[in-house]
Amino acid sequence: MALPWHYHGSLTRSAGLYSALGKQAKLLSLKPVAKIEFTFDPFTENAVVVRNLSNYFYQEKVRDTNLKCILKTNIVNTRAEPTVLVKLVDNKKILFKANNLQTLEILQKYNELVSSKAKAEESTEVAKPKQTKSQKRR
Repeated sequence: MALPWHYHGSLTRSAGLYSALGKQAKLLSLKPVAKIEFTFDPFTENAVVVRNLSNYFYQEKVRDTNLKCILKTNIVNTRAEPTVLVKLVDNKKILFKANNLQTLEILQKYNELVSSKAKAEESTEVAKPKQTKSQKRR
């Protein structure tokens, strides 16, 4: 008599790191942001994280969410840790110290802290009533 076989683990596969990065990049919004400063030393080990992160914010689709937002990249030679400083419209600041973080982790926290504020502002708008077929013809 054979023992019953049980499957352990998830039933579906994860789509991977690139899929997760793409999903978080689609959620990016600059509406509640006044300025973002990317600061890194190119000779440190984790400078790649901030360079890759800045690529997501410099995309045209993301930039179009707030045309007044200033994106600034500071390249320093002081062996300082890579940082991302987000200054919001309501004069609050969020500092991401990217020395021990990955790009995906920063994007997830950004979307949790900043992009969620933009969605809350959008939901306060009043939806227009749908038109009937006879009203559309006029």
